[in-house]
Amino acid sequence: MEGRVEQVFSRAVNLFIPGQQRLLTLLSERCDNAPNSCRLALAHCNHLFRPGEQVSFTASGIAIGDDKWIETVACKRWLMPEASISADGFAAIPWRRWAGTLYQHLGCDDTLFLYSGDNPFYRELAKELQQRRQCLLSALQQQQNMTDAITRLIGLGIGLTPSSDDYLVGLSIILFIRGHPLEKYQETFLTALRYAGENTTLFSKITLEEAFHRRYRESITRLVKNIITESDNFSTHIITDIKNIGSSSGCDMLYGMADACALSHWSGGNYVNQDSC
Repeated sequence: MEGRVEQVFSRAVNLFIPGQQRLLTLLSERCDNAPNSCRLALAHCNHLFRPGEQVSFTASGIAIGDDKWIETVACKRWLMPEASISADGFAAIPWRRWAGTLYQHLGCDDTLFLYSGDNPFYRELAKELQQRRQCLLSALQQQQNMTDAITRLIGLGIGLTPSSDDYLVGLSIILFIRGHPLEKYQETFLTALRYAGENTTLFSKITLEEAFHRRYRESITRLVKNIITESDNFSTHIITDIKNIGSSSGCDMLYGMADACALSHWSGGNYVNQDSC
């Protein structure tokens, strides 16, 4: 199977596989595990790899360019722990408190959703993001026009993973926990992605698809576990680790997770005012 080096960053390299329209991400040793990725014993990636280099996948490893070989035979497979909750467990979770905790860790400089600076383009984009966010939250609460609301959010923003897509990743992470009352909308999100997947980048489309199928980064699994178990060992470092994902991707995800916690509080029989989100 053949491919090429698509993007090179300091701590990650995306390998494109044209035949499958998929990406495999090589991560530096300081990154956490993630779907469709392989961690390497490297501190930095950008001094070794170059965009456009040819890639060949074999049963024993990956050949990149003329001078790099990654042996995969001895690699250990990371299996993401799957979260689930019972009806009693769901009712016992302090969803409103978790929403407040996550909101408090996000400032106007962290996510484009909250931007309030002087750049007119970013201000207009933030306004549009908030309007479409409100439409989605209303659609979920009223249980109508959900596919359209999700579709309108996909691909809105800038960068390899637009802010709206990262937000949807965060939202789905909480709503699609097995046993959650709103997990029934999983297929609605997947349908919207099939309609609007071409409106965003390939990398972001794949990330959304993985998240909608309950597959996401290791650092996020730790936060989900703490929310479900209400662990006494909770540390704000868990939130900080997520905030450090990408330039703003982690913060956009946290904003979606916060909204999902607020929706969880509402779906448990308590009204949530969207203006407080």
